[in-house]
Amino acid sequence: MLTSQNQVFREALNLKESLIQLRRELHQYPELSFEEYKTSSVVKRELEKIPGMKVYAGLEHTGLSTGVVGELAFGDDGPVIALRADMDALPIEEENEEDYRSKQPGVMHACGHDAHTTIVLGAARILAEKVKPAFAGTIKFIFQPAEEDTDEQGVTGSPYMISHGVLDNVDVALALHMDPEYPVGHVRLHEGPSMANVDTFTGSIHGTGGHGAYPHLGTDPTWMLSLILQSIHGISARKVSPLEPAVISVCHIEGGSSTNVIPSKVLLEGTMRSYTKETRKELEEELHHAFAVAQSLGGSYELEVKKGEPALNNSSKAINLVRETIGEFFPEMVIHDKPYGLGGEDFGYMAEKVPAAMFFLGAGKDDRKDRGLHMPCFDINEEALPVGASILAGSVLKFMSDPQL
Repeated sequence: MLTSQNQVFREALNLKESLIQLRRELHQYPELSFEEYKTSSVVKRELEKIPGMKVYAGLEHTGLSTGVVGELAFGDDGPVIALRADMDALPIEEENEEDYRSKQPGVMHACGHDAHTTIVLGAARILAEKVKPAFAGTIKFIFQPAEEDTDEQGVTGSPYMISHGVLDNVDVALALHMDPEYPVGHVRLHEGPSMANVDTFTGSIHGTGGHGAYPHLGTDPTWMLSLILQSIHGISARKVSPLEPAVISVCHIEGGSSTNVIPSKVLLEGTMRSYTKETRKELEEELHHAFAVAQSLGGSYELEVKKGEPALNNSSKAINLVRETIGEFFPEMVIHDKPYGLGGEDFGYMAEKVPAAMFFLGAGKDDRKDRGLHMPCFDINEEALPVGASILAGSVLKFMSDPQL
């Protein structure tokens, strides 16, 4: 069990049972991206309980109908720091048997956003008491919808809130993510690119098709596909430097409707992941070269690449702020200084706008079940809730006491 003599952590421990209750309430009623109406109402309810908290909600104030922002202002001057929590769930049927399991068929908090929301609310409760009157400055608590999915414009929640001004005048932004791979007492903390650029592609290979008995009389896009797939799978292995994180995955292939008719078109869809702008551009260029193989075989192709969220680039200022707080609060905590993987995270948009950092907080349960992110048995050790709340609150206090850190 992680222990600390720090006063902020002791105050977080006093909130533990209420944090667990709140997290379980959110967990039972998960909502998909852009549909977080009940979740946002719970967030508003909790923020409005906090003395001095100004609460802004809805399209007019946040850029999204389910967005919520709380603000604690202590004086007219001083630094501005933001804590961000995502609120949406995933289209997954939960397979856990706990009494707090999802009550929404086919929808589940399988990525820990219920915990993220709870932890930031816990940090808000601590900070409302700890800051005043010690420091001048402003703390924003950003509760963001739609981290997991895009709308019909292909946009997640973060860009909408940014364009609406929620980060205006913010000096530093912090966020955290549950980490089921490590137990409580561990944290992943990394400076620089730590999660991936996310791009998706849709391509089609065109031939003439024809009768399955007479393939020589036409051009066969399924034959072209076999060579194009080899080219695609060779890009990250042979075209991009092995020192650069890069992945292209073909995730959907569709073609044909009969056992004796060669189709005239084959569809491919997939994703590309990278850490740098240069590698991102290189992957797209090489993907076009791979599809162009169709032309040398008598066919043609179409290819569309859609840019998703940018790589999460943790600033040195923000990550060191968290690192120093953890070292002070939890000197025995194990810090894993390595990137978080090639998953996507739309907090990357905020990290492009202001100095920012996200850390992955150990929350794994020791029961040998498959509880990974986006899995139907995902769950967390709720002892992580006060730990996360104290780290975020402590980082805010440290920053407000010395904004030049």
